[in-house]
Amino acid sequence: MLAQQVVGIFLVGAGTFFVSVAGLGVLRLPDVYMRLHASTKAGTLGVALNAAGLAVFYPDLGIFTRASALVLFLLLTAPVAAHMIGRASYFAREEMGIAVWDGTVVDHMLDHRGEALFSARTGEDDPRSPGAAS
Repeated sequence: MLAQQVVGIFLVGAGTFFVSVAGLGVLRLPDVYMRLHASTKAGTLGVALNAAGLAVFYPDLGIFTRASALVLFLLLTAPVAAHMIGRASYFAREEMGIAVWDGTVVDHMLDHRGEALFSARTGEDDPRSPGAAS
């Protein structure tokens, strides 16, 4: 077996391990924020390792270009998507029935009085907006 094939198989195996850990984290972690963290971090790393293993195992310019584009796309979109999903789940906790884990110690979205720093209301409902009636 060539060294190139060994490296490719190792990268695909490591990527499969990280994707499995991400799936296990989504199943086992207690709240939506920890699940989101597990799925984005370990999932992105796993897919990137799988793509790298594929590019090493099959040394072709087209496969390398597609694998690089896939990894770049994941690195650009996964953090933004995770941030937006986390923010939406935080502000719509009551409507969606999402509970924060009981072991959570600090909530950085609250001020020192325990009130939300950022309002989920926008537009005409917000009394601080410029066009709101006084």
